[in-house]
Amino acid sequence: MSSENGDRGGAGGIPAGGGLAGPAGAGSMLLAWRQSAGERRGRPVTQADAAGAICRSVRFYRELENGTAARPLSRHECEVLADTLLLDRDERHALLLHNAGGFFALPAAPATQGVPEALRVLIDGQSSPSFLCDRYWNVLAYNPVMADWWPWVTKPGPNLLTWLLLDPEAREQYFDWDEHADRSIRLLRFALVGQPDNAVLARLVNHVCADPDVLHIWETTTEVAENRDGHIHRMRLPPLGGKTIEVVSHTLYPASLPGSRLIILTPVRDAEPDTPGAGPET
Repeated sequence: MSSENGDRGGAGGIPAGGGLAGPAGAGSMLLAWRQSAGERRGRPVTQADAAGAICRSVRFYRELENGTAARPLSRHECEVLADTLLLDRDERHALLLHNAGGFFALPAAPATQGVPEALRVLIDGQSSPSFLCDRYWNVLAYNPVMADWWPWVTKPGPNLLTWLLLDPEAREQYFDWDEHADRSIRLLRFALVGQPDNAVLARLVNHVCADPDVLHIWETTTEVAENRDGHIHRMRLPPLGGKTIEVVSHTLYPASLPGSRLIILTPVRDAEPDTPGAGPET
């Protein structure tokens, strides 16, 4: 993945436009949440309202949204502000992560640590497509069913998000690729909240945003998501003769390999061939 797109703007070379990689990006996130809360409440939520909720001055809150605040919010202030802005679980977690500098995030396993044998046994023992990826969505291991249904995992250096967002094959398989791409960008944004200076994430964002469609999604949304556990997805797979299938995704976090996630895709039922949907879990 290249990092040559640094001239797009944004901290760490990450594209400008609603980014979360720097203070200004976090401010734009707060602004978007405040505007959304106003729409849901049926009346504007002003900076004065938000400032009053956390018992701070309007000037301080304005600096938060401008990305120039001298200090982060405390956990209590984050909780109160989250209630005021009607944040959902992932948004609330993102606010905490950003202001705690990633304190609530689990540390990643050392780069030299391989996949534990016991974890490989678990993956290979699944009857449904299953794969393990690190915190950057690099695929570390997969079972035979996953390789049969999605052969791209067998290629050198497979990465889930780069395949989903950049490979033409992915757009052919997913019924609602735009929606699926949007959900993938939300995952990237969430990862950046607690790691705003992570160079690997910055390179990944720049790499996928080299595509105009992906860049448009990045620049037009501020939503975040920690994972997509329990989501039902629909897709048409050439290895299955073009059959349209429906799967539910399960996201697990192995204790033996911190920072990784195990994704299991369980088939639900046969699906009609032309019903819109999305692709496998990210």
